[in-house]
Amino acid sequence: MEEFQDFSRHFFEETGLSLSRQVLLADYSSFRIGGPADYFLEVRGLGDLARAVQAARKFRCPFYMIGGGYNLLFDDAGYRGLIIRNSAAGLRFRPERGCLEADSGTHLSDLVEQALKDGLTGLEFLAGIPGTVGGAVFGNAGAFGQAIGDRVVEVTVLSDGGREQSLGPEKLNFEYRHSSLKTEHKIILRVALKVEPGSRAEILKKMEDYLNQRARKHPPGETPCAGSYFKNPILPGGRKIPAGQLLEQAGARGMRVGQAAVYPGHCNFIINLGGATARQVLTLAAELKEKVWQTSGLRLEEEVIFVPEDASML
Repeated sequence: MEEFQDFSRHFFEETGLSLSRQVLLADYSSFRIGGPADYFLEVRGLGDLARAVQAARKFRCPFYMIGGGYNLLFDDAGYRGLIIRNSAAGLRFRPERGCLEADSGTHLSDLVEQALKDGLTGLEFLAGIPGTVGGAVFGNAGAFGQAIGDRVVEVTVLSDGGREQSLGPEKLNFEYRHSSLKTEHKIILRVALKVEPGSRAEILKKMEDYLNQRARKHPPGETPCAGSYFKNPILPGGRKIPAGQLLEQAGARGMRVGQAAVYPGHCNFIINLGGATARQVLTLAAELKEKVWQTSGLRLEEEVIFVPEDASML
């Protein structure tokens, strides 16, 4: 108890920010799964974000950054350290650079709506993808053969010394659902994305088309899940095979473990029927991977990130 109080006090003295304690992570997860975090902080400005990260580093407190809480599976045990929820949002059009600049906590929905409003094309494929700009760049999110990394001009990160550092796409090693930000634990502050002038009517038409395609395959928005659970395997020649197709052929439809189940409409979604645990989801995922291996000889790799209680971005 004293340890909690001491860290909270030292953190406040360092940053002026108050920590919450024993916050249930299920409330901040689209999966609706996760135990309590020792400490929790939601930041709404990049200055507060930088101060919080530097304080955690100074006091050697394990921390983990989250955005909208999508594409994540929290541990049933919660998190032993500080969860920082990034809600630092802001959008600016930089016509001299041909870029739409977004603070990392900006929701993707706000980004695509701003692009539509300003008549800027190139980001329509992001319509309907949940989460924040920072989270999307971190995992190189995308759909319909496009990825956000294709549009990145520059990412501003927080260096270990607390200074801003600008990185071009050549430094970020964007690959299918991956960037070097994942392995190097870089803290994203801002992102500049390439856009071009376009017709609002054409932009809206593309967005609506993408949204309609997503609606036919994805669970309804209120369904507790974390999006596509597995990446699409890439064959040596570069061809992608839909994970959902492999799972369907392996007999995944109808499988469940406890309250974790394969979504009936598309086998690459694991949904929470109500009260599912992380252990149940992980067990089901392992069974699905084994079935695909046995039937196709291909190894599925998770797209959803499991955050164990001892994870750390220090």
